[in-house]
Amino acid sequence: MSLGNLERELPALASQATPGREIDWEVVEEGLGTGLPGDFRQLCERYQYLVLDRFLSVHVVAPGEQSTYTASVWHDIGSLGILAGPDARHPHVPYVAGTTGGLIPWASSVEGDVWYWRVAGADPDRWPVVVGNRNDDCEDWAEFPTSATAYLVGLIRGEIPGHGLPEGFPARAPEVHADTWPTF
Repeated sequence: MSLGNLERELPALASQATPGREIDWEVVEEGLGTGLPGDFRQLCERYQYLVLDRFLSVHVVAPGEQSTYTASVWHDIGSLGILAGPDARHPHVPYVAGTTGGLIPWASSVEGDVWYWRVAGADPDRWPVVVGNRNDDCEDWAEFPTSATAYLVGLIRGEIPGHGLPEGFPARAPEVHADTWPTF
């Protein structure tokens, strides 16, 4: 799936695009020690934000703020490291630069849920999505062999289960904010 599929699923999204958002992906890649999936990069180059139903917020990279973005990602990875513990009691471990298997966050909810990519090899476009439950109950975490945009499309269509997310999220026609930050 691609960003185009997400735009077709969310008709209000395309009208909120901000074309010409130039992201220095080299800075992001150097800061994280890896590239990021193409659909996510396209989303960042087209939208200032992506918030669904005032609940799920994609961590969009802002032009000129690439170092701030990578610092934020490393902070969230550190939080997962605390959850996993020093002897990796939690089955979902944080990303470590230059390795595979760890998690990199790409979205979060107002209730503390976190969406990650599992670094499953050298090709970021093949990384699965992992949904981390806000209750930190690792048994409620779920992995989906799909891209971030395909996951969002499947979630909106009801084809991907919400695994620990609030009942009714997302709505079948979710409220979309991509050019202004919603009030909560």
